[in-house]
Amino acid sequence: MSTRTTQVDDLRLVAQPSAVPCTELFVRLILTDWSLTPMLDQVTNAAVRLVGDVVDQSSPSAPAFVTVRLQLRGDRLVIEVDDDLVAPSPPRDERIGVRPGERGGRTTWCELALPGGISAGQVRLPRRGDRRTLVDEPVSGEPVTADPQVLERLLNRLSTWSE
Repeated sequence: MSTRTTQVDDLRLVAQPSAVPCTELFVRLILTDWSLTPMLDQVTNAAVRLVGDVVDQSSPSAPAFVTVRLQLRGDRLVIEVDDDLVAPSPPRDERIGVRPGERGGRTTWCELALPGGISAGQVRLPRRGDRRTLVDEPVSGEPVTADPQVLERLLNRLSTWSE
């Protein structure tokens, strides 16, 4: 079994209550992108629980940052949650791992077996170009704004997931 990481996607959030539904959306988008929809519920539940622990421990007046990372490695999908809490409490579940973070805080992780005995190299990944965005960056230095219609559609879709 290879332990080489085949694919990684991550999202950095502020550890506020809104980080939990953002994590759920991120996991759903990435697993759909990776054609791993049979794992949606399992991975979503694990990631939301790990991020929820950070949100619960974070001070609302000075919230921590949290990074959610999904990786395909060997025959596993790895969920990592980095935080920058000063004195984090141990996670509620003993079936996960914790290691000190690079700049304080911690990295909490868990591994889940890929479905059907497939390996990370067999997962059908999307083709991605060099650019991370389809929006042309302005030469003038003015900030790029989001299309209000796209944001409205996204918010409408998100609201149907929470029902």
